Amino acid sequence: MASKFAFVTAASTNYLPGLYAFFNSLVMNKHKDDVVLGSFRLPEDFLESLNTLPFHTEVVNIDTTGNQSEDTAIGRFKMAYDYGQKYEAICLVEGDLFLTGNVSTFFNIASKGFVVVASNGMVVNFGRDYQKQYGIDLGVDQYIYPKVHTTVPIFIGMNDLDWFKKFHDGRMSAHSFDDVFGLNVLGISMGKSDRILCLPPYQWTGIHHFGVKPETGWMEKDGFVLSGTEEQVYMIHGKWWDEGWRSDLPLTMGRYFQREGMTGKSTQRVQNSIDTGYRLFLRYNNGNKLKS
Repeated sequence: MASKFAFVTAASTNYLPGLYAFFNSLVMNKHKDDVVLGSFRLPEDFLESLNTLPFHTEVVNIDTTGNQSEDTAIGRFKMAYDYGQKYEAICLVEGDLFLTGNVSTFFNIASKGFVVVASNGMVVNFGRDYQKQYGIDLGVDQYIYPKVHTTVPIFIGMNDLDWFKKFHDGRMSAHSFDDVFGLNVLGISMGKSDRILCLPPYQWTGIHHFGVKPETGWMEKDGFVLSGTEEQVYMIHGKWWDEGWRSDLPLTMGRYFQREGMTGKSTQRVQNSIDTGYRLFLRYNNGNKLKS
């Protein structure tokens, strides 16, 4: 271990373009923190090339069941628990998520006993039906929760990793997996929500198209990546290398415009945001080559 903080992620070969962007974004945003990488049959030449980076990467073979989704989406929580205890704080991320700014502040916050998460952009009533589904009793019939958060990123200290272990073990034993609402309900029941700092979705993931909506879409200004409300954007999520995924963005937003009765400059602002996201991905992906 060469660092007190670490990023934790898991990926398979079809995420390689995203992994190049992720690792390069760490270098370009001056991070020297360790990376724990769960490898589901990632190519050996790629894994060997990670040795050229200015930080340590611990490669963990997670091909245990032969099922990509189970070993990456589920297995990363066990990996985060097992390896996270070596660090003051970790950040759980996905292989198609890259940094657009330095996030050391949030590691430091997590190391002091708080949990930093990305908002899912929703308020959910975790009523009795939800509680029954996850086998958790929150003590009330209606639990309206304003801190609904995504699975990644999550900055978390070693003392809160029991959350990940309990989530992993519980979902595995039930042969079911819901890595959003399930994690939220469990976090509430364990008291994690009392120490959660839930930040806007367009700063971290762009989920529900917040990253490209006219009001909150991404832009570059004075050397920073900002939202439409000029808050700094720290991470961007998505399969930007996939032409089909990219081409669906304006189609989805077109339906959004129609539903909301939006026209004119809104369309151009959305396209500018999409162009910004893709341009940033290409910059960090670096032609599927690692920076050192």
